[in-house]
Amino acid sequence: MYKKEYILIKIKLTEELALTNAYIDEVESYSAITAPESFLGIILSEQKPSDLELKHFYVKKRKLMYFLGKLPSVDSFLCTNCKKIIELDRLLVMPKASFCENCVSI
Repeated sequence: MYKKEYILIKIKLTEELALTNAYIDEVESYSAITAPESFLGIILSEQKPSDLELKHFYVKKRKLMYFLGKLPSVDSFLCTNCKKIIELDRLLVMPKASFCENCVSI
């Protein structure tokens, strides 16, 4: 196992999961149900983010948790060609990617 790569991947995944959780908590806190007759309830109901965006963050959270569970197998986060860490953004779009962006473009 690659200790340096393991630590880097774990840090990236943990940071991204914390940001995702913070976003979800923030959205859920101001989109909570309030009394419909109150003025605040009307304002908050008009400021809700789109359900699609919130759904996107829930899916991202599930993927990050999946990757954290898969972490002991560091090889699945390394490019098959150059052995560098595959970018997290790429893995979120293609969880089974086996090449980094540089090697794919070659």
